[in-house]
Amino acid sequence: MKKLIVVVFALVLTTPLLAEEAHVRSKAPLVVGAVSHLLLPTSAYANGQFGAVFKTKISIANVTGNSYTIRAGFSTQAGEVAAQNITIFAFETLTYENFLSDVFQTSGAGAIDFDSSNTSNRFIVAAQVYVDGPNGRFSTSVQSADEAGTIIAGRPGYVVGVSADSFDRTNLGCASDSGFPQTITAQVYGPSNEPLGSLSFDMNPYGWNQVPVHIGVTNGIMVINSTQRAVCYGVVVDNTSNDGTFQLAVPD
Repeated sequence: MKKLIVVVFALVLTTPLLAEEAHVRSKAPLVVGAVSHLLLPTSAYANGQFGAVFKTKISIANVTGNSYTIRAGFSTQAGEVAAQNITIFAFETLTYENFLSDVFQTSGAGAIDFDSSNTSNRFIVAAQVYVDGPNGRFSTSVQSADEAGTIIAGRPGYVVGVSADSFDRTNLGCASDSGFPQTITAQVYGPSNEPLGSLSFDMNPYGWNQVPVHIGVTNGIMVINSTQRAVCYGVVVDNTSNDGTFQLAVPD
């Protein structure tokens, strides 16, 4: 993975600020638009319960009049394990129904880093993890992160509305954007800010990991701290339908 230059921004203000300062801190976009580099923090081509096969559909749109190459790197718990160059023509849109298989000829789960290596060569990525079944397709949209979506040591990321109870379960995942080992720690709080517990895991350089949140909570918040640069997320999954809701961990 390429290094992300960290640009921090504020989504929630915990203390009063001057109007000018608040404007400066909140001007970063909440949705990743056309960029030359982004990190998709999770993807899958893996077997699930009851014979389900999870795949990742990705569309890449070139919004410029240039033809260029995008480097795609795939990272697992071990770090970056595969990389391929994707040629995309001017204003072309490329769609892959099973990106891990189609591009990397691999399976499993992990993060994908996209980089054109030129700020003039901008693109947009849309992604979903899906499973086809007898009742149709169930899918979960996955948000990408650019520099503004990176959390760093001392500036955590937040996932809100998390539940791990009789109705839902929650997974926490992170993609490291650092060439150094690091530790991810998440504190879980209830809706009244009551501390309920914490969990942590280590990550290899440029690695990826996803773990279940075994802390009982309903509609709470997860505060995620990293020791290096990372892009993290939470997925709340319905225990009956297995329908998942993805949320990128946004930095304070």
